[in-house]
Amino acid sequence: MPFTETEVLNETPDVNIFFSGLLVMEPVGNDACQIFVNASAPRHHLTIEVRRKRQGRPDDLLMRHIGPLAFVSRDQAGEVPLHGMIIRKVDGQNAVKAFAPTNPPPDGTSRAFNLAIDMARADLHGQNRELEPAVAGQPPKKLLDVDPLGGRPSILLEDGVLYTAAKHEPHPEFKVMLKKPDGSEQEMRPFARLIGAAITLEEGSHVVILWRQQGKLERLQLAKMPGVTYEIYIVNDPLFESDAIADVVRNPRHDEFAEYYKILHRVPTNEQFRLRIKQPDPNTPPPPLDRGSTRLPCMPVVVGGGGD
Repeated sequence: MPFTETEVLNETPDVNIFFSGLLVMEPVGNDACQIFVNASAPRHHLTIEVRRKRQGRPDDLLMRHIGPLAFVSRDQAGEVPLHGMIIRKVDGQNAVKAFAPTNPPPDGTSRAFNLAIDMARADLHGQNRELEPAVAGQPPKKLLDVDPLGGRPSILLEDGVLYTAAKHEPHPEFKVMLKKPDGSEQEMRPFARLIGAAITLEEGSHVVILWRQQGKLERLQLAKMPGVTYEIYIVNDPLFESDAIADVVRNPRHDEFAEYYKILHRVPTNEQFRLRIKQPDPNTPPPPLDRGSTRLPCMPVVVGGGGD
């Protein structure tokens, strides 16, 4: 079920979360989002930072996490643990929604969430078809199920308005091409390369982040205070890639879709898509991108969340 849509996006939220890199975002019920971290992609590393921001002062770094998450806890006795981090709003209404303005800006600066690549959209894998029916209380197996060995512990987000924080657009010197299973190609239309989640705090409410650090359950509270905002960066990118991209030994080419299919493991090879850079002169390296890979942006994707 897609995320509930809203036409309201707070441009100056109390808490702004930015998702970058190989992450799979999926709706949970009607009002939450789980974010799978692709642990199967080589040289991509999960890092999480929480910063407190005050005008005219350097950021206060409140929390850093590097590497795989550990499971926070079991939701109920006997249940398999799922999440390695939980982000929720306390003493306020919790709901994850997708920003969907009725009248997007005419200059192409839309921040609508539907710019995110949805692997279940019509021209990719359709409606995420069912492969096996539900059995003994277990949910049905679907084409775009995430392999828990490659995607968990996941991150559970329980509040925020999802939006496009930055998008990849056509470039005069190179094009991002989508190669279809039948071998044909088409240019990718603009898509979100950085996804944001804006959380607005009401008086008396706060955001709580739960995770484990060196085996200990940690709790970070982000309180509403005058002149204070917070930013959370959840990144699964290479730690560094030089602009000297001609060095294919240190910076080997990789296709982000191929990396995603490692954890979208039920998709047969003959149904998989690929991305590639098309250049007028293949011997001339393309200019570096703003974020992520030097050849393709390491963009998060969505499964059934109503992305484009």
